[in-house]
Amino acid sequence: MNLTRRSLFAVPAALTLAGPGLARAQAQAQAPATEQARAVVRAYMAAAPFPAASVAVWHGGGLVWTEAFGVADLETGVPATTEDRFRLASVSKVLTAAAVMRLVARRVVDLDAPISRYRPSLPSPHRETSLRQLVSHQGGVRHYIPRDFDPAAPGGSIDTRTYLTTDDKLAIFINDPLVSPPGEAVNYSTFGYVLIGAVLEAAAGRPFPDILAETVTAPLALSSIEPEVRGVIRPGRVGDYQPVYPIKAQVEIVRCPPINPAYKWAGGGLLGSAPDVARFCGALTQPGYLSADGLSALFTANPSRSGATGVFGVGWDVDRDPKGRRRGWHAGSIVGGRSIVMMLPDDGVAVAMLTNLGQVDVDPLVPAQRIADAFLG
Repeated sequence: MNLTRRSLFAVPAALTLAGPGLARAQAQAQAPATEQARAVVRAYMAAAPFPAASVAVWHGGGLVWTEAFGVADLETGVPATTEDRFRLASVSKVLTAAAVMRLVARRVVDLDAPISRYRPSLPSPHRETSLRQLVSHQGGVRHYIPRDFDPAAPGGSIDTRTYLTTDDKLAIFINDPLVSPPGEAVNYSTFGYVLIGAVLEAAAGRPFPDILAETVTAPLALSSIEPEVRGVIRPGRVGDYQPVYPIKAQVEIVRCPPINPAYKWAGGGLLGSAPDVARFCGALTQPGYLSADGLSALFTANPSRSGATGVFGVGWDVDRDPKGRRRGWHAGSIVGGRSIVMMLPDDGVAVAMLTNLGQVDVDPLVPAQRIADAFLG
């Protein structure tokens, strides 16, 4: 498969305003890092047959590199661009986490209050759960199980159902047994974030798309990021693909069947471009959009009572990179997409990498780390 590429380079606004000469000097200084980063992306795309990839890097107060690789649409051969919208998959969770912290700052919600304060109709196992537990995957809510995707189940697969109300979304899991008591252990769960979305709606008195716009995308001017709505055509929307299984020597790629991710907007149902995801991360590199305390909460692991090793702050998986630097990251996988966002908050660097192929077993964290290292020198 021959893949084409369109490139777009961005520099911090301050450099642009200073004049083209300084901008050119900055681009020349970054050329070695850019070439290293390109090589990393090409190797990543060689490891799995992604039709398209879009990458953006934030460093030193602005976007320092954005580039798109491959084709957005295999049927027409349209080249991918940096402004194309991809499925963000579970990268959506870090945006929801930011919405939570903005509402905490406005005292609309309390991280440590029982969520029944906002949704008193919740079944008893969930009533004493806190938002802090949910955002760090300690709410005891289950993750996906085979029944969810069974086309013979009542209503069919959760990816093809129609969701008219928030209660329709909660009905997927809300009456199932908890996998552990709230706060006891770390159990990764997209449905925990579905529950977060429902709690925010009840507390703010508005639907989740409006909350996301008011707390995240409008304040940060992230025009490409929005919930995916089934059947709504968006400009710059890449095609969604998957490999044909079983994979043979010559991989065949097909367009994914339509899905309805409305049930998991808060946990994995958003669309966006790589530059906008990186810009979002840029807002988390210093106090302003969030307070210093709010930023600290994002990247500070919330310990569970059992001392489980899985560590999440508010939305972010937090650990140390191979050089011992504090790191926050989140990967995502969805029908038609594989995504990663990674930050080294103390170094002010962030990497967003989005692709439009799902159902592939590749680790995006390693290439994201290598791209960050290239720009840190």
